[in-house]
Amino acid sequence: MASPLILYSVNSLLAFRINERYYQQRHFVWCNRFFSGQSVDLGIQMPPSSTPKDLLTAYRQDVERGDRHSSRLEGNLAGIRKGMVAKRDAGVLTEALYLELEEVLAAATIDDFRPLLYVIPFQGVEAFVERVPPRLKAAPFSEEYLIGELPRPLFDVLDF
Repeated sequence: MASPLILYSVNSLLAFRINERYYQQRHFVWCNRFFSGQSVDLGIQMPPSSTPKDLLTAYRQDVERGDRHSSRLEGNLAGIRKGMVAKRDAGVLTEALYLELEEVLAAATIDDFRPLLYVIPFQGVEAFVERVPPRLKAAPFSEEYLIGELPRPLFDVLDF
């Protein structure tokens, strides 16, 4: 299979700001080589939970409707907290910064979960990209990738 030209990822404004300020502009991203399920061939599955266009739309709807019980937004918050623990355990965050981030999360508003689209040219990030194993994918044949520490200068961010 040929390498992708572009990878796409959707993250919240809150996650973006935390990565920028607290993690030295290194971003954790779960990516897909296709923006939309309409842009794929028949051999690839595109479940909504791994399709950037669907994720962007769903997050936007939850934020615009003020859904504080959204499972997507709760999952985003849980992922941010999981990252905080990992960064503290790795020595990236001091205990004081960890507690500061807990305050940031407690003060977050629904608009802080506004979705952002990351557009990541594959050339330049190929050394950071990991293929997601089938057991962790939304569907066995979906095209999913993970970048644990994506440097900010290597991607663009679109805010809708």
